[in-house]
Amino acid sequence: MTPEQKLSALFAAEAPPARDYVFQARMGQAIALRRAWMTVAALVPWMVAAVAVLWALVPVVGPMGDSLGAALRPAGAMLAVAVVTAGVALWMSRRFHGGFRGPFSAR
Repeated sequence: MTPEQKLSALFAAEAPPARDYVFQARMGQAIALRRAWMTVAALVPWMVAAVAVLWALVPVVGPMGDSLGAALRPAGAMLAVAVVTAGVALWMSRRFHGGFRGPFSAR
């Protein structure tokens, strides 16, 4: 064996392993999904507190409901249309682009 062959064999033995990009992508998806769920879980106490405050304000805001109801009805209708539009857009994007698949789902 020549010195060049010995040197190339030494470098080949210490070469970094090949990278598995599919595994890295799936692990990245799993980590992102876990972080998203942890963010939702962290927001639950704030949601409970907001519901408690709004429930406590019902006796104060309740009598104003009749006069505010007529004024807020168009805004409620526009909000409902926006929610339906966003839902349909999300459904269409998942239908035509395959949507999000879990980190270990079959392809």
